Amino acid sequence: MPTAAGTYGMSTHESIDAPGPEGDPLAPSARHEGLSLKVKGVLAFIAFVLYALLVGIFTDAERQKLLVMVEDLERVHRSEELLVQINMSMARTLLSVNVAFSATDPLAAAPGAVIEIEATRSLLRALEDKHPRILILSHELQALTNDLVSSPGRGVLAITRTTLHELITELEQVTQATRDRKARLLSEYRVTYDRVTLQGLAFAVLGIIVLGAATAIFFSRLTWDIRKLESRALDIVNGYRGEELDVTRRDEVGSLMRAVNQMQSDLRERERHIERARQEQFHREKMVAVGSLASQLAHEINNPIAAISGIASSIRATCAPGCEHQGISCQPELILEQTRRISQITRQIADFTRPQPLSPELLDINQLIRSTVNFVAFDRRFRGIELSTDLDGELPAVRAVADHVTQTLMNLLINAADAMEENPASPEINVVSRTEEEDAVIEVRDNGKGMDAETLARAFDEYFTTKPAGKGSGLGLALSRELIRDGGGTLTLESEVGAGTVARIALPLNVTEAVRA
Repeated sequence: MPTAAGTYGMSTHESIDAPGPEGDPLAPSARHEGLSLKVKGVLAFIAFVLYALLVGIFTDAERQKLLVMVEDLERVHRSEELLVQINMSMARTLLSVNVAFSATDPLAAAPGAVIEIEATRSLLRALEDKHPRILILSHELQALTNDLVSSPGRGVLAITRTTLHELITELEQVTQATRDRKARLLSEYRVTYDRVTLQGLAFAVLGIIVLGAATAIFFSRLTWDIRKLESRALDIVNGYRGEELDVTRRDEVGSLMRAVNQMQSDLRERERHIERARQEQFHREKMVAVGSLASQLAHEINNPIAAISGIASSIRATCAPGCEHQGISCQPELILEQTRRISQITRQIADFTRPQPLSPELLDINQLIRSTVNFVAFDRRFRGIELSTDLDGELPAVRAVADHVTQTLMNLLINAADAMEENPASPEINVVSRTEEEDAVIEVRDNGKGMDAETLARAFDEYFTTKPAGKGSGLGLALSRELIRDGGGTLTLESEVGAGTVARIALPLNVTEAVRA
């Protein structure tokens, strides 16, 4: 006989209802909810290209800055070369003016000085727009040149020489400013060049580190998930049916994980159906064996019982009413009563163990409860237990599979008996039937040790049992719940530690509506 998932036990009258079906088949539309490995590879390549483009754009911007600096340096260099030429021309011009000023005949020496001044003024025109002071001095020098042409003399030459000294001083300042600017531009160029070089190196190293780290993490996780899949597949082959894999991926590997989980679920479901069929077949075969044995025993003892009954009847017929031993040592009625009881017991066992149809039929639930209770009462586990019934005489007939209800009821009764092994004081089991709204309700009540919350929460789990090894397989309650659910009913438990357990079977009076619901 299948045993219970445990010997009951929980707190505060909590109730466990049958959960819905576990796991739906892996829908094709759910196989690629996220990004596939191919798409991830393409996105990684695009990210790498975008990174390279951003680095290239940034580098090009810095390169443009360097080009601007180079152009500035070229302009400053040309300005510096021009200033060198102007300074050399100014030196020649000043020398010519000094020579003319020192000559005995200034008039004869003035033309040479005028030529040098004109050459210098032609060079100064490039600076006049940027330097107002040079522009003013250049105009003064032009006026002096006109004076030297019209009326050369030492006085004009002296003024010209003074103006040239002022121009030279101004040019020295411009030359120094140009050289300072050139040095500053060279320093900025070097700093910018070094910064661009370091930034390029940093971007390259950062890209390599990020790309390498992302690649390493991706493939490490992929390898870990594949190994986890491999290990779980081997475990499933070896019989593992526990917790499913935690699916954290949304790609092909995640789809494979879900497929492995679904395979595990399907195998568990298939094994559960096989175990259920095996248990049902075992129950039927056992009942047939018991029925056959009961029939044989009834056949074997019928003759002795008939003889005993005949002798008792003869004693009763021949014994005079005034027999002094009547009712003392001569009790033929008691013998006849016991022979009738033996015959009735054998008939009950034979009737109870007769093969039942596997299709739903109208059942007298009260009669089924009586037959089951009378049958299990012969089990040694019920010795010393007060086994009683409280049946509703107006309970209507219920359409159900008799064998399923019988098997479930026997399982609950045996669980109740096992739960009271540690409760020797006044053990009681009471079977109640009643009508409750649209259901016919059967309750098996015991005053055993009860269950705590954790045990009650797992009572219907497959292969969960609190019984010692060899006494329970942990399939009894799970199978019983399925048998009742097949008929549209429910099987629930309520329990409190130290107060006992109530197993409640609810069978719909209207099977069609219950199944449709």
